[in-house]
Amino acid sequence: MRLIVTVLVLFMLLLAGCSNSANQQTNSEEPKLKVTLESDPKQIQLNEKVTFTSKVTYGTENVSEEAKVTFEVIENGVSFGRLPVEPNADGIYQLDVKFVEPGEHQVIAHVDYQGLHEMPILSFHLTE
Repeated sequence: MRLIVTVLVLFMLLLAGCSNSANQQTNSEEPKLKVTLESDPKQIQLNEKVTFTSKVTYGTENVSEEAKVTFEVIENGVSFGRLPVEPNADGIYQLDVKFVEPGEHQVIAHVDYQGLHEMPILSFHLTE
């Protein structure tokens, strides 16, 4: 009986030790890749220039180099492909576009950095 109690106590201590190391790994997680996507002006109109801006951060740091950033423009279900953009020093990437067709549109910022991929999407409907 004493042997069974000793084995159970050792087993419980072993489980407690595993639990602590799992908590330590959770507290030291890798920084997260965060990508925002906005338009200026907010109210997008046909035949007017709009600037799409994407800010890329990794943890608390701005990402202005080493990230691969492209913008994809989709009009009425047709993709015009991915357009590469260069950052400014603050991790801001911009694309200027003018929409000439009414209908459903999307702009997607595709960001690859440190083996991670984020792709925020702005969807909007334009009428004449």
